[in-house]
Amino acid sequence: ARWRLSSSSFLFMTMNRAGRVAQHVRHVRHASQLAAEPVLGEVSTVRTGQTAVVSLTRPTKLNSLNLNMIRELRATYDKIVAEGAGCVLLKGEGRAFCAGGDVAAIQQQVEQGKVDGLPVDFFYEEYQLVEIIATLLGKHKIPQVSLWNGIVMGGGVGLSVHAPFRVCTEKTVFAMPETKIGLFPDVGATYALPRLPGGLPVALMLGLAGTRLKAADCLWAGLATHFIASDKLPAVEEQLAQAHGFDDVKRCLDTFCSHPDQSSATLAQVEASIQKCFSADSPAAILKSLDSEGSEWAAQTAKTLREMSPLSICVSHRAMVEAAKDSCSLQEALVKEYRLSQYCAQRDVPRSDFQRGVRAVLIAKPAEVPQYSHASVEDVPAALVQEFFEPLPQGHPRGELAL
Repeated sequence: ARWRLSSSSFLFMTMNRAGRVAQHVRHVRHASQLAAEPVLGEVSTVRTGQTAVVSLTRPTKLNSLNLNMIRELRATYDKIVAEGAGCVLLKGEGRAFCAGGDVAAIQQQVEQGKVDGLPVDFFYEEYQLVEIIATLLGKHKIPQVSLWNGIVMGGGVGLSVHAPFRVCTEKTVFAMPETKIGLFPDVGATYALPRLPGGLPVALMLGLAGTRLKAADCLWAGLATHFIASDKLPAVEEQLAQAHGFDDVKRCLDTFCSHPDQSSATLAQVEASIQKCFSADSPAAILKSLDSEGSEWAAQTAKTLREMSPLSICVSHRAMVEAAKDSCSLQEALVKEYRLSQYCAQRDVPRSDFQRGVRAVLIAKPAEVPQYSHASVEDVPAALVQEFFEPLPQGHPRGELAL
């Protein structure tokens, strides 16, 4: 049975297949481990002394995550937990750590009417993996070192930002640009970004505008914990082989830590403006504050925000404001993010900009300017934003995210 999300229910096109749908629901809810076995080859794991070195090996796609990689990583982390390790070193092959998730494949399946496969499973299993990595230290005393020696965006942020050690190099480029494609800063970013030292204002700047950061700004924002020059990384890996536990890992990284080039750093200089403008209580108020600020940074940031999906800006703003509350846990944020992912991916304009945004930005060659469903954030109805935060309707193939 084909289904598509509406504001309150899934519309089944052929009800005489209800029995088969129910059977499918029971199967996929049993456990994500029962999903198709991963095809090996896009993730490699090498045990070096105490350290499990996990590498993303899809360099021609900038290590963008597909469902196979997510399943391969899930199996890898399950094995690491079962066997134990002094630490995990997660890195990417080539010029990217991980440039995000393969959302183009999701969009294409939705466009073809295949709405109960990849669009459902990808986000579900990705967010489960994020939670496993995020709790690796707390539950199993295994610290992870996330090695950002290149591009780290979207899904790559989810694999790495929740780890206790995030190492940037002179090659690091960090961003969460999801609002450009009608999505939102997911993979636990609605929870993690507001807990940076700069709080919710810095989170909103990063999550709404998709601001690109290099090493110095990653350190300033608290996204990275260490800067290590890329030519030192082989020596770091060699020494990490003898590390066992948080303190050993920290001593190793501290030994190689140095200071990045400051020539591309911008955020420290505009900290007061970030706090002032992004403390406004709505997307419209943020834009008004930026417009009145009178600086080059403010003008460029306002221009960037107006190039994003107005609907995604409004949904993302609310998601981060809610996840910033002290009462919100990572697990609760991920459950909400899964709801948002389904309402984004399964609906077309004017009730989601995901399909149109992905098609224009990621699929069209050359890339096109997306034609969003609303002209500005002021045009986005509050009732439409509310729909994204409703529980998933009865009949959703996997139901609410289980962690």
